Amino acid sequence: MAYTRKDVSTLTAGEKRRFVNALLELKRRGEYDEFVRTHIQYYVSDGEDGLRTAHMAPSFLPWHRRFLLDLERALRRVDSSVTVPYWDWTRDRATTSAPWTRDLLGGNGRRSDRQVMTGPFAYASGNWTLREGVTDTEFLTRDLGRAAAPIALPTRSELEGALADPVYDVSPWDSTVTRGFRNKLEGWG
Repeated sequence: MAYTRKDVSTLTAGEKRRFVNALLELKRRGEYDEFVRTHIQYYVSDGEDGLRTAHMAPSFLPWHRRFLLDLERALRRVDSSVTVPYWDWTRDRATTSAPWTRDLLGGNGRRSDRQVMTGPFAYASGNWTLREGVTDTEFLTRDLGRAAAPIALPTRSELEGALADPVYDVSPWDSTVTRGFRNKLEGWG
């Protein structure tokens, strides 16, 4: 079945609600936590000097394509009208615009502990207790732009520069190389 992914800024109120409800249902069933476990498992390297699979390696893009397709299939088993929207941060990178709105993913975390306080995934809603993660908290944290140690998303020109690189990746196939599309796109180059 063919379907179209939409820019998150163009989703209707109903589309946002259906997407959120499908995510909440996956979380309730424990399926979302399995996706988190999988991502954590493949983010870390295969041994002390091994390559990672999900990040900082040539497999970054194909691995995430499969991961998102699997997530989308799970969401569509809950609601066949749901697709994973995309976010064009080169057009709108504000921390208060979609997808960081109360009716979608919720806003930034509060200053004291980065706890997300708004939206359907806020801990106070009772729908999103963390059972798998990389922190010791039970609540979702978010620090958009990392105020304490700022980092910015790539600009349109930086993205175009990555797309113009004719080499996909180079040895030693990790985050230390300065050439290659994959490394630039992932933000390491």
